[in-house]
Amino acid sequence: MPDSGHLSTRDQDFVTALRSRAGHGKSKTAKSHKLGIGAVKELYRSVYQPRGEQEYEPKALLNCLNRLKGHGLLRLVGRDDGERVALPLAILIYRQQEPEEAPLPLPPLVETLSWLADRWSRLRPRHQAVYTAVNEWMLNHPEPHPAPLCERALEIFGKPKFTRWFPEPEKAFRSFSFGPYFSDREELRKLLNVRDSQPPLLTERYFGGSEESGYASMDSGNILMVVENHTTCWSMAEALEGIDHGLKHLAWGIGKSFVRSVASILPKHEVDVIRYFGDVDASGLAIPIGANARAEESKLPEVQPAENLYDALFSLGTPSPGKEKPLSATQAEELAAWLPDQHRGRAIELLMSGERLAQEWVGLRHLSTTQVWHRDVQ
Repeated sequence: MPDSGHLSTRDQDFVTALRSRAGHGKSKTAKSHKLGIGAVKELYRSVYQPRGEQEYEPKALLNCLNRLKGHGLLRLVGRDDGERVALPLAILIYRQQEPEEAPLPLPPLVETLSWLADRWSRLRPRHQAVYTAVNEWMLNHPEPHPAPLCERALEIFGKPKFTRWFPEPEKAFRSFSFGPYFSDREELRKLLNVRDSQPPLLTERYFGGSEESGYASMDSGNILMVVENHTTCWSMAEALEGIDHGLKHLAWGIGKSFVRSVASILPKHEVDVIRYFGDVDASGLAIPIGANARAEESKLPEVQPAENLYDALFSLGTPSPGKEKPLSATQAEELAAWLPDQHRGRAIELLMSGERLAQEWVGLRHLSTTQVWHRDVQ
């Protein structure tokens, strides 16, 4: 097993640089990545900064590579690169191995999951985390309100203690293998009381006028409400059924697509107000800002934040680590300036820390049981 113990700080920095360069754009599952000697020399100079004539670089580099080889961190490939001191033509640098996860203790189980007790010790720690999170959620929600899949996932896995397994908790059900005992997805949906919320077909009037759909009609006003993610868009349409509102159109923005599609609004769409609701992270704020600039060019109404929906998100949401790198104070302030005054400070903190708030925290249950957010659609 590769061992980086007892290496100097510079040796450790060199190994990190080699892994980063060799693995860039490569498979994340490969055990090693190949790197040519030219790139190895370049990285060696940047890390060790050899002092010209006082140190013969090929000899020092070869000693370094042999030292790292002795620790099992790399393998030398090829015989000679033509130097007076023969260097390999390339190296194979081994990927850093993930530390073994410690098993989780068996929690007090709800009756529905009591059968897990006899099987717990045979589960992988990652699967134990799944069942721990689901069990904890069931203890706190014995009669759960129906919810779309992404919203339910956020409720279950959106706590900081589950972040290491589910960095994007609202997407956990999309990509995670739930192990041998939750493999029947239909049974799992029944267990968690999940409702179907498929993305809508894209038409000019996304949800309007369809009596069979059960959705609210979107033909009563002059407001275009754009929602970044389709689950929240679906939940909003469901919650508006039978409610007086001022929406002409309710639209799924399809993430960054809204920046370009806003220019497709025409006079026939009868839109006088555009409001937007999305995630609070770098891209989630850049989208409406970019769309607003495009709207201004097209002489369209300003893209405004749905103030009461953002009020709910900052109140209900639990931050999770984002995929985007932390921003500088200046960058964070520029993005947060689009939000209502009361949320700018908190948004700046999130952006500078690299954290995010997923809009799915404002889910069907909240939208169906509260009315304050109706001000955004009136």
